[in-house]
Amino acid sequence: MRHQTSSAPAGKTAETNVTMNKKNTPKPVVVHHGNSPDCPDDDCIALFVNGDLLFHPHLWQHFQNNPNATDGTAFNFDPLFENMKPYIQASDIAVCEFETPIAQRGGPYAGYPVFNIPPEVVDAAQHVGYNACTHGTNHSWDQGAAGINRLWDELDKAGIQQTGSYKTEADSVKPLVIDSPTGGGKLGLVTGTVSLNGEVPDADWRVDRLRESGDPQHEADIQKAVAKAKAARKQGADVVAMAIHSLQEYLTKADSWQVSEAHELADTGAFDVIYGAGCHCAQPIEKYNNTWIIYGLGNAVTVTTTIPGHEVNNQGVSARIQFAGKRGKPGSWRVNRIDWVPTANERQGEYRWCPIASDHPNGVCWNPTTDAQQEQRIHDIIYSMGADNNVVREWRLTDERK
Repeated sequence: MRHQTSSAPAGKTAETNVTMNKKNTPKPVVVHHGNSPDCPDDDCIALFVNGDLLFHPHLWQHFQNNPNATDGTAFNFDPLFENMKPYIQASDIAVCEFETPIAQRGGPYAGYPVFNIPPEVVDAAQHVGYNACTHGTNHSWDQGAAGINRLWDELDKAGIQQTGSYKTEADSVKPLVIDSPTGGGKLGLVTGTVSLNGEVPDADWRVDRLRESGDPQHEADIQKAVAKAKAARKQGADVVAMAIHSLQEYLTKADSWQVSEAHELADTGAFDVIYGAGCHCAQPIEKYNNTWIIYGLGNAVTVTTTIPGHEVNNQGVSARIQFAGKRGKPGSWRVNRIDWVPTANERQGEYRWCPIASDHPNGVCWNPTTDAQQEQRIHDIIYSMGADNNVVREWRLTDERK
């Protein structure tokens, strides 16, 4: 009888060869392209940001049911935010900006100049899909430690991550690191405000600060922001964004503090993108020292003002910043696109977040003429500091869905 022989080398079985071949076969690269329309690398994080949630009494009165209710039914702000959903869903991480502290459930409430707004704003932020919120602003100390604590607790209860003002000193030194839900990587987020409207908190750590050059605390504020960015990277952040809050209002250009502060932060090399709010106006986008800076996003939602020269208060910009790279590999990441859409605070006479975009299925915000004028005005501002329109693009959401 002829015995069947194996072609495997002595001491090896065919089964062993199969095992070895499996070991030598390269593992397929796992990619996480996220929700944005394209990703030029293995992984991407698409960050959605917009300006201040700025609530005055004449705004919140339009959404009240029983303002004295303490069970969450006092106000329903969901309709105000509803049109934002498709833009958030076309992103991976969405971050809001709480300009002001919140009241306890049932009130009392207060508007300008010392705010105490309905806490149901937090409910609406959760429902529309914000993953995180910043709240280091000039109004952070309007209601003292109690106001900061209420906002912190309500956001925490809603499952919304946060940074900017703090209940404890330990919280104030912890970097915020957000995992992209689509797996693309981790985002670190740092904040700072130039002003507290002359108020002095019970402790300096209560609110992230970025005091102006010449202030004795200026350099310490910069170093604290950089230290947080470095700590975020040690905790796995692939990219770090910096949210700055300015004070000069209703400008079409970045003011001297915004430019000097943003450039000084960019020069540290600690941040991948810097974006701002607080001016209540749309402002330019600039690339400086390989860092993209969005100076002013205006207001996300706000009351309408008719004060001459303040009409820019009624508009804003929402932006999707896409970072591309390889998860866990420092040095591979860069901003490869910034999509922006101009927005109005009204839609045909009702308070609604409204994209001023000719392709939007909900149609016009104010009227076709005004919409076209404001879209062009904001377009000209966005590119006034030389932003490359191959990277910075007006956001056409319907084009992405074709």
